[in-house]
Amino acid sequence: MPQASEYAYTQAQVTTAFNEIKATLFSGVTAETIPKVLMVAGLQGSGKTWLLEKSLLPTKRYDRYIRLYKPEYREKHPHYSELIKHGVLYAYKHTEAFVREVSTKIFTEAFTLNYNIIMECAFDGIEFATFPPLATNAGYQFEVHIVGCTQAFAHLSSIKRALKSLENQELERFVTTATMEASMSNAQAIILACETAAKTISGSQISLYERGFGALKERTLRAQSTYTIAAGGVLTTTAPTLPFSYNAYGDIINNHVYAMSDRDEMVKECHLALHKSQAYLQHVPDFVYNDLYAYIVKYVYR
Repeated sequence: MPQASEYAYTQAQVTTAFNEIKATLFSGVTAETIPKVLMVAGLQGSGKTWLLEKSLLPTKRYDRYIRLYKPEYREKHPHYSELIKHGVLYAYKHTEAFVREVSTKIFTEAFTLNYNIIMECAFDGIEFATFPPLATNAGYQFEVHIVGCTQAFAHLSSIKRALKSLENQELERFVTTATMEASMSNAQAIILACETAAKTISGSQISLYERGFGALKERTLRAQSTYTIAAGGVLTTTAPTLPFSYNAYGDIINNHVYAMSDRDEMVKECHLALHKSQAYLQHVPDFVYNDLYAYIVKYVYR
């Protein structure tokens, strides 16, 4: 296997990739008097990308928004044709730094020009907590959609997603338990920063969904708040359901797998994932097998 140093890239190549993406991504987009951020947040495997692509984007309300990241941006890596020969997981890993730099350039230009922005947040970096106040200082209005689920559900979903990516030859990765735990620890600071931002710019909104086993697999709206600031700075919160709060999110992520039907589904899905992994033995990391067996041992009814 080649060394990572063989896939080095230059800043000039990052700029070239950015310019190629920008040519179509920024076409027809203009500055907004009140620019908007559409943020979809949740743990890896929670279903935030599905919510964005299957529910939000089809409404056409966000056609003039700049999406900061798409998997195909990775294909702009100067060594992508060589990387993909070693498989989608390998290509994903070795394009990570490159695509972050490209996405940063996309963000910087879109933000500077007051364009509407689409941002996905997996709570995988505490630096996300510094973005909301930066955006409100620039006059950005927030529309935040948060998908809440337990760590076990999200982790299993991320494994299933990665296996599907191997099947479909799509760029993805397997997420470790340690990564999931780090994201869980970052979530509170990031969510609270988003809530503060939403209460700063009139018209901002936060929606909270729950995903889980059984009927919850399709996602259910649990809380939603729209924030309006009147003359004099008086804040009004409108909530057609339960008002949003971090505590509502905490109730979801701490609702551990107790019901017998949920335990049975967890064990079944782990077995199915193990079975599917047999077709990709040379690609699936060892920790995936350990994690799946650990879930079976933990949740099997004896």
